Amino acid sequence: MKHVVTDDEDYSRADKIIKNICNDASHAFVQKLFRQKRIKCSRGKISASDRLCAGDILEIFADLSIEKKKDPLRDEKLFHQLQRMIIFENKDFFALNKPARLAVQSGAKISMCVDTFIKSHPQGECRLVHRLDMNTSGVLLIAKSQKSAQKLTKLFREGKIQKTYLAIVDGKITDRGAIENFLTKSFRGNEEKMQVSDVGQKAITEYNPLKTIGRYTLLELNPLTGRKHQLRVHCADVLKAPILGDKKYNPRLMHRELFLHAYKLRIQELGVEISAEIPVYFQKLLNDAPVIDQS
Repeated sequence: MKHVVTDDEDYSRADKIIKNICNDASHAFVQKLFRQKRIKCSRGKISASDRLCAGDILEIFADLSIEKKKDPLRDEKLFHQLQRMIIFENKDFFALNKPARLAVQSGAKISMCVDTFIKSHPQGECRLVHRLDMNTSGVLLIAKSQKSAQKLTKLFREGKIQKTYLAIVDGKITDRGAIENFLTKSFRGNEEKMQVSDVGQKAITEYNPLKTIGRYTLLELNPLTGRKHQLRVHCADVLKAPILGDKKYNPRLMHRELFLHAYKLRIQELGVEISAEIPVYFQKLLNDAPVIDQS
């Protein structure tokens, strides 16, 4: 089959585009297609991690419908587990309160993930439209069709979906403000990190301290861009107050969990606002702090 990369897919990874074409294809199956050179591109040779441009033409030399029929994960038990995570649903999409430690997509050492659960939804064509790091909890949107996915992806790219996070950081922040800089990748051995740089992708975060808890601060964070590890880097490198439990950016690793929660998501154009309850371990650390309104 052939597929022309759309504007909404511009600069997306090749393997992500293939998965979106057939959402039931497993991560392992897609990677196998690339290893066996069964995916060709009009621009020339590509690998799974290559980013493609709108207008590129992909040729897939495999019957993806066979992989769909092989899928053993569409069962009632998984759907019941999925239902327990759903905090909002309409005819076009639904939202989960994703727990920490649950990956969004599968990988080499990950078998159970959000992608696994959403395959059990009766809608059958559910698609991820954005991501949360594995250890970040909170609101995660899932589209019920390709059309809905494209619409939500467009709203994200145009900055029309506002995201609010809560984080507990190691340090006292007393004033609200905004951070605007550039982020780029860096490597130390095999470890990939993001860092502030004079070049790279622009990253903008608004922050507002809500409460001081001893040496810690409860921060409200509003990312105006969606760069990888943006909030974690901005807290650690700019505010000099790394998020508690951040194994990559906090040298004082005193907590098992990452204290970063995607608390609220607002889609003004659709008249939708979704809030996700704070995890128990998060609220426990706040001790006698006022409980944040979940409505």
